[in-house]
Amino acid sequence: MMKNIQPNTDRIRRDIEALAETIDPNAGGYTRISFSDEDRRARKYLREVMETEADFEVRIDAAANLIGYRAGQRDAPCIMVGSHLDTVPGGGRFDGIAGVIAGLEVARRFREENIVLQHSLEVVDFLAEEPSPFGLSTIGSRGMAGKLNSEKLLSITDNTGRTLFDAIGEMGGDPGNIDKARRSCRDILLNLELHIEQGPQLYNQGIDIGIVSGIVGIYRGNIEVSGRMDHAGTTPMSIRSDALTAAAEVTLCLEMICRQFADLVGTTGTFEIYPNAANVIPSRVTLGMEVRCQESSKLQATVAEFKSCVDRISRERRIEIKADIRPSSNPVIFDQKIKETLAVACKHSKISCLELTSGASHDASHIAEFAPTGMIFIPSREGRSHCPQEWSEFEHVGRGVVVLANAIQMVDEKQQND
Repeated sequence: MMKNIQPNTDRIRRDIEALAETIDPNAGGYTRISFSDEDRRARKYLREVMETEADFEVRIDAAANLIGYRAGQRDAPCIMVGSHLDTVPGGGRFDGIAGVIAGLEVARRFREENIVLQHSLEVVDFLAEEPSPFGLSTIGSRGMAGKLNSEKLLSITDNTGRTLFDAIGEMGGDPGNIDKARRSCRDILLNLELHIEQGPQLYNQGIDIGIVSGIVGIYRGNIEVSGRMDHAGTTPMSIRSDALTAAAEVTLCLEMICRQFADLVGTTGTFEIYPNAANVIPSRVTLGMEVRCQESSKLQATVAEFKSCVDRISRERRIEIKADIRPSSNPVIFDQKIKETLAVACKHSKISCLELTSGASHDASHIAEFAPTGMIFIPSREGRSHCPQEWSEFEHVGRGVVVLANAIQMVDEKQQND
């Protein structure tokens, strides 16, 4: 019989505020980069609270994921809840952190209410979810998905020459046996991740919980425009080969195409201009772009239309444009039964919910490749994230804890009865 729990929001506040103080004081915002001293101190804090307040056995797996474990009554696959403690430079206090603390609070309240699950419970801080000093993100969940090997770890270095192999070892992992971190549906019955929305839908509509339908796929590309360098004062407009104006048209073309769809976004995020001088017509511009959508067919059609647009600009302006655009990640569709379970979990506690898509990637995207996975979002004030102003109410984290606890008990009881 499912037992209602009420989270301790003061304790949630304490943990999130403690982690908000475990940051690089010289970096601005709430900066805790993966593999840093601050990251290690945050994990030390989490480990201590897991052991003293949640009755967890704590271990670090071969990929340096920090895992709190409480055995269930049956020898069966575990129920896993997790997110990450690392941040982007100048980031906020809730991205990733809210999900780890929510999982921890579920475990604490289960202990206090004497709720003993049939299945083991794990709460995970995944290593390096954000882009790391090694140019790779979601490192810990990649390890669980079996996407890393020792040779790859030895080949990736940061700007000091340190290898990812060594860095994982410094965080307590076992990079020489990285395959031991690999998990499967044989040992994970259910994976859940709570996260802040990082967008405005829940906040603007006053809705408590977002049930995530899936995670967008991403195409990323580099566009190189090659013109001719000339004097800006003496070259008539009619004979110029201006790489920057062509690149500007390419950028507006991407925006125009992507505005056709409500569920697709495109961004030109980087521009490099040569020679970047006020009195010289630019001869070369390199820009970086991406397109995101949950529908693969729509992604492919958008990229094809954009390439046609680029070809047209090249012909009309008589300027060379090279476009190298490739898939970066595939769309992820979350388990339908888990989405339905999360909806019932919300309804049971009279918590409002809305199904929506995640425009950002998460550790859950890798775990979903081999184990049933679901995600819930809580509101982000004004939709802001990856900045010091990022904020979610502690009460919203608490409502997320209620939904997680309900869903975990429902799945645990159903498996017991099946």
